[in-house]
Amino acid sequence: MTTPLILPDSKQIAVELLGLAMPDVHITSKLPEGRALNAIMPAVRVLRIGGTSDMRGWSDPASRDRPRFSVDCYAETDGAAMRLALRARAEWELLPGQSTADGTVTGISEETGPQDRPEEAGTGVARVGMTLGMSVRPPLPTS
Repeated sequence: MTTPLILPDSKQIAVELLGLAMPDVHITSKLPEGRALNAIMPAVRVLRIGGTSDMRGWSDPASRDRPRFSVDCYAETDGAAMRLALRARAEWELLPGQSTADGTVTGISEETGPQDRPEEAGTGVARVGMTLGMSVRPPLPTS
């Protein structure tokens, strides 16, 4: 019986690697609500919004996940949120070749660059977001 290949959780890999690259920023896939968000800023939220996979067999190193992410950057001002987004995008460019225990980033893409995504007026929160992608392969088998 053939064992199915389970692709890595690419969102968790993205959160983990961005967290290592940006230790002074709260990197997450779920933000707190209300004033709790203000308390953790600057923050980057990574949401998986789709993607595809290439499955070529359970032991083929070419099998990979190709997710798309909405990456939102939160700060106290529009300027600070834009600078945070530009920094996150620059760090994203450095992800190929980096690994976690769950997988290795083999490539990245940028679908839309940083863009204003306004929050409610009077909240003290500014948001800039972008749509980014990556290719992730599972760890290579060792034998």
